[in-house]
Amino acid sequence: MDVNVAGKVKTFVESVSKLFAEIESWIALTNIKGIRQEIEISEETSGSYKVNKFILEDETGKKIVEFLPIGTFIIGGNGRIDLNGTIDKAIIVNLKTGGPSMTTTNTVGGRTEVQTTSFYKGIDQEGWYWIEDARRGKANFFSKDQFVELLQEVSDYELS
Repeated sequence: MDVNVAGKVKTFVESVSKLFAEIESWIALTNIKGIRQEIEISEETSGSYKVNKFILEDETGKKIVEFLPIGTFIIGGNGRIDLNGTIDKAIIVNLKTGGPSMTTTNTVGGRTEVQTTSFYKGIDQEGWYWIEDARRGKANFFSKDQFVELLQEVSDYELS
């Protein structure tokens, strides 16, 4: 595996692990149990590598949601995790500060104009984001409040 590719995979695996540790701290004083299970992802660019998925269960052992890493080589981001709930699904992506953008350069009559357009608003720090509405470009940083909201949305589970 190419050194740059290996570095990107390593960064992705570390960011997934860090996110899951943060979620564990958010659920520490609840009845929710977090379970990490190793999976293997195969991407064309990197080949196969191992990373954990993260399952949240209620006090009866019923699955609330599964955080399933999809891969690091995605267009416009540094990785993707699917939140598979009991009634719906959400996607979070790891983005650099500023998020993905597109730059266009137009030259007319010897005058060059460069314009950069961001795909999403509000990407003011690197980290995991839920793209609430891609059409409107609305991205939300994956904070504890966002976590609670998404649990409600994908599994109709209220964190108390």
